[in-house]
Amino acid sequence: MKSAQRHRLRGMRHGLFCMILLAAAPLGAQATRYAGAALDLGVGARPLALGAAAAAMSGGAELFRYNPASLGLCVNREIGLMYAPTFGSISEPMATLHYLGGAFPLPGGGSIALHWTRFSVDEIPLYPRLSGGSFLDRLQDPSLRPDGAPEGYFKDVEDAFYLSFARSFRFELPLGWLYTDLAVEVPIGLNIKMLRQSLHESSANGLGIDLGMMVRFDLAQLLQLRRAGQMSLGLSALDLTRTTLVWQNQREEKIGTALLWGVHYSQPLSFHRSRLNFFWTLREKEERNALYGVEYELGGAALRVGYNESGLTAGAGLRWRRMRVDYAFTSLDFEGVHRIGCAFVF
Repeated sequence: MKSAQRHRLRGMRHGLFCMILLAAAPLGAQATRYAGAALDLGVGARPLALGAAAAAMSGGAELFRYNPASLGLCVNREIGLMYAPTFGSISEPMATLHYLGGAFPLPGGGSIALHWTRFSVDEIPLYPRLSGGSFLDRLQDPSLRPDGAPEGYFKDVEDAFYLSFARSFRFELPLGWLYTDLAVEVPIGLNIKMLRQSLHESSANGLGIDLGMMVRFDLAQLLQLRRAGQMSLGLSALDLTRTTLVWQNQREEKIGTALLWGVHYSQPLSFHRSRLNFFWTLREKEERNALYGVEYELGGAALRVGYNESGLTAGAGLRWRRMRVDYAFTSLDFEGVHRIGCAFVF
């Protein structure tokens, strides 16, 4: 009996979640606020623990989602993955988000990467049409009233496939006779992505482009201060061409362009190979949100805290030989969620 009640409650929760999805369904060719909302959940436990303030962040293949130019700073081959239960408990989530990707440096300072993300909602209940012509008919005739049992279940599956390319350019910037030339790195990156969504008996496909660039230099060299750290500036335009999902019935759902402006400052500390990293990103899409993150690294361990548009975030990371494991607790509009990711560096 308890098992049946639990299953019915689970079905009601999935039904409510489905109503939210359908409320965001396309109404025409105009950009819709929730189009491609699963893409905004983010990828990578490290950036999510830092409030997703990752427009100028480097150090992982999963950063392609925030600024494809970050791949131009990858010096090793890397395979990364993430499991993200979403909405509900960890053991029985209402939805799940998976990520698998790899970045591979090329001779001459470039990198190429392949990524796949999947957001899925299982066991969405499908209820039969109501009997009778009106609510009054069902009120007067008990036989017309629904029993609350679904006649079946369906899924919502949203896949995104990315091909990324980035190249880092290095040059010396002359600062005049009082200073030495400043060494500057300028990576530029591009994502080409193919989207596919399957909802019940309908499906949609789309093709989009992300473009980004970064500027990285030593503040110590610029300011002639030996203890100063490294500064990175980033700018990316996600869904630059307003990615369009075209459904089987020819309705179109456009994903609006998101602009990300970011700053990352890394300050080395004298205590046992430790450093502090500060992150800030301004994200503009329908509305403007400032994102913040602070990371403390000590050897192969890291502690993180951040703030996104929904609240506080936090996490930790551990690096051991060629493996990196990261955890994040991040705030969403509905509730806090957990993110677990790992990466293998070759």
